[in-house]
Amino acid sequence: MTPLYLITGFLGAGKTTLLRAWVPALIERGVRPHIILNDYQNARVDAASFEEYAALVEPIAGTCVCCGSREALFDALRSAPLTDESVMLIEANGTADATQLIEIFTADSATERYTLPIQVVVIDAKRWQKRYWNNRLERSQVETAGYGLLTRRDEVSQERAAEVLSAVEELAPKLTWTTSDHLTQAAHTLLKKARHLPPRRFNTKDASPSEHHHHHHAEHHFASLEIPLPQRLPQADLETYLKDLPPEVLRAKGMAYVHGEEFPIYFQRVDGPDSISLKRVPRRIDFEPVAILIGLDLNPSALPVLEATA
Repeated sequence: MTPLYLITGFLGAGKTTLLRAWVPALIERGVRPHIILNDYQNARVDAASFEEYAALVEPIAGTCVCCGSREALFDALRSAPLTDESVMLIEANGTADATQLIEIFTADSATERYTLPIQVVVIDAKRWQKRYWNNRLERSQVETAGYGLLTRRDEVSQERAAEVLSAVEELAPKLTWTTSDHLTQAAHTLLKKARHLPPRRFNTKDASPSEHHHHHHAEHHFASLEIPLPQRLPQADLETYLKDLPPEVLRAKGMAYVHGEEFPIYFQRVDGPDSISLKRVPRRIDFEPVAILIGLDLNPSALPVLEATA
């Protein structure tokens, strides 16, 4: 059987950053990771950011894998070219209901080649429980986790970090705090054991869709927009555009070509203008430059416009 890891965490917590550290470490240990990325609109943006590991990534765009993208997820799980050295890493989008996903991976026969899911939750120390009406959703993503990874710890005080650690441990008493190095060792150890595990058994009645597995994303009012960008633009204009996005935009990311650079820029903005990052991708991309905006009740007419300049 193949170990299956489910990576959860709110929008922008650092899930993809974890994967970028975890994947090469696994490969160095002789483990072959298979990665499924689920995200709003264009998951290919995140897939492209994996550079030389992009061939290992299966992007699934659309709503979360516990709802509209469920069949695409199961198709990817069934068709993955697994070997005795494989592990499956699934990054759920930032609004996914972890409990629903755990149930799906436990009950559906599409996962018969995989172990029961091991959940890793990524928690942003700076923004934990500062999501206003989304605090309940963020807390729910923690409760079923086996491992927890605290990000942006160096951006907060020791008191704040201790407060977050305590709050998370209260929600998930059995959670183990981890690092990408620790996860690599744990996955390598589990891989050896999983080869000898007996096949899982499934009840076909449990595997069929039911209201119990249905999750209403309308409750959270999330929306996403895909905004075409100019073919090439000044980097300063891109940074200004990201800073000027309204507070309703919880997450912005995408790919752009800037003047003076041969290769594209992978950009992100998380919860405000003070958290913009730009990362050069050392290869060309086969899709048009795009910005993907995720937020609450987004109004396209209220967004800034990024125009091409000479």
